[in-house]
Amino acid sequence: MKNFKYIIFKFLLITLLFSTIVSKLVAAEVSYQQELANLYCEPENKDLSFITFEGSNERISTGKCQFNDYQIEFYQYKYLAHSCYDRNYLCGIESDARDIIGNTVIVKDTNDNVVATNIDIDEKAPVIELFRMPSSFPYMVLRTNLGGARSLANLHFFTSIPIFKQVTSIGPISGWRNDGKYIYSNEQGEWLVDKFITVPTPHLSALSDWLHFPVTYKFVDDRLVRADEHIKANLKIYSESELANIAEEALQIRTLIDGQTDNKWNMVNLLFSGKRDSLSGRFFSNFTDFVYEGQENLAWQFFEQAIPDSYDMLPEGTAPVNMYATKSIMKETMKNWIKKYFPLGVSKD
Repeated sequence: MKNFKYIIFKFLLITLLFSTIVSKLVAAEVSYQQELANLYCEPENKDLSFITFEGSNERISTGKCQFNDYQIEFYQYKYLAHSCYDRNYLCGIESDARDIIGNTVIVKDTNDNVVATNIDIDEKAPVIELFRMPSSFPYMVLRTNLGGARSLANLHFFTSIPIFKQVTSIGPISGWRNDGKYIYSNEQGEWLVDKFITVPTPHLSALSDWLHFPVTYKFVDDRLVRADEHIKANLKIYSESELANIAEEALQIRTLIDGQTDNKWNMVNLLFSGKRDSLSGRFFSNFTDFVYEGQENLAWQFFEQAIPDSYDMLPEGTAPVNMYATKSIMKETMKNWIKKYFPLGVSKD
């Protein structure tokens, strides 16, 4: 009986694995369609899992799209130094070799005339790929990957009615969000896009200290405007346990300052450092999170819990920062910083 159960289990496991493999192989070859945008795409090559350039070919086609009366063509070139976001087809990549020059994306009209290329879309982008959207989304979306440590990218939105044109663009979107779901809809049926922004420390310290947040935009008449109502409706509500943990961190910071064992410059580094180990950067991170989530009152409550009056008595150290010279000056600095970066509780462009 045990052997029979084992055989059945093994059969089911093999069946599941086989179906998964087949589904992936099929997914690599399936067409793509956005009905509302009248966009239909097919991969040019049946298997793009392994890019090869046979013979003297310097480029291969990775797919074509019919966009109403326009055809969108994608090409990849030899000596690739970059890659697509999640798949090879319907993605144009330039060559890293300087002597190989060619268009990675070509847009043609019904008369086979070229009306746009990757240069018109983003001349600095080494990678331009079709960004997959639900069939009910009204625009064709191209993602331009700009590279860099955070895999910076922009999204470009196109219509083909009455002519092929870009209606708007937004960026950067980046590796700070790994699921790729930058565009989505809410319960009100609005199409939303998350733009990622960088918030520096007030004294513009090392980039590793800076924080990054998404800010939501919505489509209004072919334009993207900040979705303030949606943002306000989705601000975080902190639980009692979260607030208790943050209050404990504030107490630990306060104890360090009251101990008067370090100079003011080292304390500022502790408050704003991006290391995120132990207490490093916890003051800046917690304070900023409160403001970003529309809880400025909690931010100032945390400030008072963490920064005692004894902060003024700390020795200056070798590199004092004037904007943090005293507790009252630090508070004024943080107020001005909020006005600059966080109107309405979310970050400013």
